Amino acid sequence: MLAPLNNQERQHIASLRAHPLLANVAALSWDDLLAMLLQRRFLSLSIVNVYEFVIDALENEVIKATVRLILHEEYPRNTRGVPLASHRELLFRDLLHLGASREQILSTSESAETRLVRLASLEALQSCLNQPHSDLALIAFLRFWAEVLVSVEYECLWPRLSERLAHGPGAQGVRSEFFYYHMIHDRRQSDIGDEQLLGGLTHSQELARHMAELIDGEAALQIAISQVERAWELKDRFYRQFLPLPAHSRRPDG
Repeated sequence: MLAPLNNQERQHIASLRAHPLLANVAALSWDDLLAMLLQRRFLSLSIVNVYEFVIDALENEVIKATVRLILHEEYPRNTRGVPLASHRELLFRDLLHLGASREQILSTSESAETRLVRLASLEALQSCLNQPHSDLALIAFLRFWAEVLVSVEYECLWPRLSERLAHGPGAQGVRSEFFYYHMIHDRRQSDIGDEQLLGGLTHSQELARHMAELIDGEAALQIAISQVERAWELKDRFYRQFLPLPAHSRRPDG
C-alpha cells in the first residue's frame, strides 16, 4: 500500500540532491552562498507559523500532540525549565559564524520569489482544509516540506558550511548550533511504515507513524502523494531563483 508513496519520496529526495543549485553549491562564492542562506532564513522563520497552523487545523488530538511537541523544540528549556536560546537565535548565530554580519542578517529583504514560496506554502496547508483526509494532507505536507526536505537541503549544504562550522563534542572550531542539528534530527531515517522505536525517532519518523495509520486506502494514498509533490515543487522553486550560477560566483578550483 505504501510503496508508491515511499518511492515518490525517494525520487524527490534524489531530485533535490541533484538540483542545479544544491548539486553545485561548491561553485558558489561565500557572498552568493550567504545571500542564498539569508533568503533561506525567511523560510526557517515561517516554520513556527506553519506548525501553529497545522496544530489549529488538525482534528486528531493524538497527532496534534505530536506536532505540538516538535514545535516546542523550537523553544528549548534546560532541566530546571529555564528558557534556552531558540532555534531562531541559533540560526542567527550560525549565520554570524559563517561570515554574515549582524546588520546584513537583519537588513536583508525577502526577495519576491522567496515571499511567493513562503506564502504558497501556507496556502498549500489552507487547501487541506474541508476535504476528505484533511489530517493526513496536513501532516504529509508538513513532514515533507518542514522536516524531510529540510534535512536534505542542509545535507547538501553541509560540505560548504563545514568549511567554517564544526560538529561533535571533540570538534575543532565553532560548532554548528542550527544547521547540523536539523540535518540529523529532521531526516527521513526509514520508509513510511518501517519506523523502529529503538534508538529514537527523528521528527520525520514521528510524523510518518501517523501517516501510516491514516492511509487506509487508495484515496488516502493519493492525497499523501499529492502533498509530497507540492512540497517538493515549492522547494525546487525556491532554489531556482538563484540560477543560473553567475560566472563570478564560480570558485577558481571549480
